[in-house]
Amino acid sequence: MKDSTRDAQMKRFFQCLKERPMTTKMASIKTGIQRCNLTRYISEFERRGIVTTVKTDKCEITHHQAKYYSTDSEYFPPETQPELFPRKSRRGVTP
Repeated sequence: MKDSTRDAQMKRFFQCLKERPMTTKMASIKTGIQRCNLTRYISEFERRGIVTTVKTDKCEITHHQAKYYSTDSEYFPPETQPELFPRKSRRGVTP
């Protein structure tokens, strides 16, 4: 596959997931992109941190358990500040 085709598919898939949460099967039917490609794109999106799993529920098409993904920032969990100075476990440490 050409890089330009791959990039165009990724953009189309990203926009599709921005509209509403859906499974890869639902997105495949809507966009016409093969499902095997969409699972690769999900991996890439997860690596970049631009997709989130909204829920795991029955797919509207297959009626099997599946993950619903979204790229809409509304569905991302709120960011929390990590501890600046995490506490160390005191187990096994003698004073």
